[in-house]
Amino acid sequence: MSQVPLHIATDFPAPSVDDWRRLVDKDLKGKPFTSLQSSLEGGLSLRPLYTPEDAASTPPPEPPGVAPYVRGTHPLGLTEGGWLVCQEYSEPDVALASEAIRVDLERGALGVWLCLGESRGIRVADPASLERLLAHVPLDRTPVFLEPEAKPLSFAHLLLGAAQKARVPREKLRGCLGLDPLGALARTNALAATPGVEWDAEAVSLVQSLRQEAPGLRALLVSTRPYADAGATSVHELAWAIATGVEYLRTLERAGVPPEDAARSLQFALSVGGQFFPEIARLRAARLLWSKVVAASGGSPDAQAMALHARTASATKTQRDPWVNILRATAESFAAVVGGANSVSTSPFDEALGTPDAGARRLARNTQLILRDESSLNRVADPAGGSYYLEQLTGEFARAAWAELRRIEALGGMARALATGEVERVLAETRAARDKAVRTRRLPIVGVSEFPHLGETPVRREARPSVPGNPSPRPTRVAETFEALRDASDRYLLSHGVRPRAFMANLGTVAEHTTRSTWIVNALAVGGIEAQEHHGFADAAAAAELFASSGAALAVISGPDALYPDQVPALCAALKARGARVVAVAGRPGDHEAAFRAAGVELFIYAGADLVALLSSLHQQLGVA
Repeated sequence: MSQVPLHIATDFPAPSVDDWRRLVDKDLKGKPFTSLQSSLEGGLSLRPLYTPEDAASTPPPEPPGVAPYVRGTHPLGLTEGGWLVCQEYSEPDVALASEAIRVDLERGALGVWLCLGESRGIRVADPASLERLLAHVPLDRTPVFLEPEAKPLSFAHLLLGAAQKARVPREKLRGCLGLDPLGALARTNALAATPGVEWDAEAVSLVQSLRQEAPGLRALLVSTRPYADAGATSVHELAWAIATGVEYLRTLERAGVPPEDAARSLQFALSVGGQFFPEIARLRAARLLWSKVVAASGGSPDAQAMALHARTASATKTQRDPWVNILRATAESFAAVVGGANSVSTSPFDEALGTPDAGARRLARNTQLILRDESSLNRVADPAGGSYYLEQLTGEFARAAWAELRRIEALGGMARALATGEVERVLAETRAARDKAVRTRRLPIVGVSEFPHLGETPVRREARPSVPGNPSPRPTRVAETFEALRDASDRYLLSHGVRPRAFMANLGTVAEHTTRSTWIVNALAVGGIEAQEHHGFADAAAAAELFASSGAALAVISGPDALYPDQVPALCAALKARGARVVAVAGRPGDHEAAFRAAGVELFIYAGADLVALLSSLHQQLGVA
């Protein structure tokens, strides 16, 4: 064996980007290099490779704890104790919400975020009910954040009164009182008659007094929940958060509150979606943009630090195969932590099914504890720092959001954009674009539009007492259109004893048809249609005989394209003769579409098609819907 040392760093030449690009172009075989790029919402895209040259155009970010706070608002990042595990609560019943808070605080949570209101939130009506809600919350060491649907000043005074009754000095209070008029008006769409935001004297006085008496308790909230739940892209959500903050700074300054105090009174809350690395970059960009805004307003470097709460997105969660939500929430929480959020809330996996139960809350709480105590995510300050990819993406998010912020400002500000319907117009466009991506499965949903499980067992949930009141406004979840198809299949199963069935008429050998037929079986299952596989047959008559005994009304011809011209017309005629109500063909028909349709083929199922439309059509023809 040779004893000559191998010096990898010097014995092998370092490849250049041009060397890599030549190899890639060769492998692409004529396809454009842009085919390797991935599109993101908001007009951004991801390249396949990032290099030091990408970072050379911009100066390196300041260290953590230094404005503009791209790398975090604390010098040591989250290493001194981790982020604040701050779970959110919207259980309408005060007693049940109080018990959930008690359990969470005893078992690892460090803060509480209270969603208050009649239609979506905890029903707190008076000082006594708030005291019951906070019975197990030591206010002198537990941050409490309020997010009320309406009447924020009333809830703010209730919390301050509860602290006074518990003899907790105001200087020990931490959290946020939740004054967010634009957020409240966005939820209720009530800005048409109130196109501006004005703080009354009581609100201004509260902001000023808290800066002196309770510096750890912020009065104002900028929550993007109404926009994230309505289908905003990541760029729009970020831009509108900053635009709302600008509106509050400007309005308070007119009321006599200097930007320095107003900025220190603001708490931001953003939703974190399923795009892991882009979400990390977006949170870093949020701190950068807010620092720039406060600096331009005259605020000091300390006032430029954003107080940022990150919640896992409701829109990404599913009712079908909800166990996958555990993975979604874990990835979203991971992104929130790596992105440097000061506090994080992980949603229970069953939130899309209704009020979460104790088991789901335990899993949500433990997700953050495992990320902190077992994965040690708090041991590194700004783990995303220095990545060419993430640093470049952070800048791109910041520039895209800043362009949208300037557009909103040109319209007259965020309040004006809401009042004129501009925000709703953009949301309608983004929802339509996202829905198209979902329907064509360019935006796949595991367990729903990809790898559905028709035999899944419904989640067992605790029996809960019903609470009368208005129905809660629901977030726009990306999975809803496909879940509606599965719901229709379930109703069919209850009334007929079987699910709608499809007979797979597979052509050629197993090796020839299995890839396409497997894809078709999964595509049909997305709509709750149960496929019966048949791996070859002697001729069209034999296939039709098998179909007649299957009990199915739908037949799907699947196989290699080369066999289609000769076999599809005869096979379709045979299947129709033996009672097939619908005959579909797997794959694009190409030049043979007219001939196949003339033979009786109704549908073509292929990748990239609007699968919701195809499955809805099948439901109609099979009597499912």
